[in-house]
Amino acid sequence: MRPRIVVVDDDGENCRALSELLGTEGFDSLSFESGEEAWTAMASGTIQADMVLADVRMPGLDGVALLQRIKARFPSIPVVLVSAFVEEEVWSAGLRAGATDVFPKPIHGASLVRALKDALGAGQARGPEPQNDPDPHAAGFTEGRTDK
Repeated sequence: MRPRIVVVDDDGENCRALSELLGTEGFDSLSFESGEEAWTAMASGTIQADMVLADVRMPGLDGVALLQRIKARFPSIPVVLVSAFVEEEVWSAGLRAGATDVFPKPIHGASLVRALKDALGAGQARGPEPQNDPDPHAAGFTEGRTDK
């Protein structure tokens, strides 16, 4: 059975592109253009996710708030955040809240897929301690860390 990843991004084109990438890499994906819609579907049991990939900044329920709800109710579901904003506080907030990783936009597809497969294989989030200086051009925020 293919792992199911919930993709959440208020930009419909980003949802489509990520879903297409994930489909070609062996994942099933369900896209939502708002955190509220994704949370309602998950909390009601309408969908079951193996992982969530969510944009940080969205109107309404943003990615970090969605992550917090998921971790409170479904602590074993890994959540990876993506963000076009490279401010350290954005990255730090996501990792402190329990994100498995945070990826900068534009997303490097191969690195994202590798991180998703690693997270699904591990079955748990990586350590929440952020690096001091996130590199917006790195594959992912925790990618290559030696202090995990």
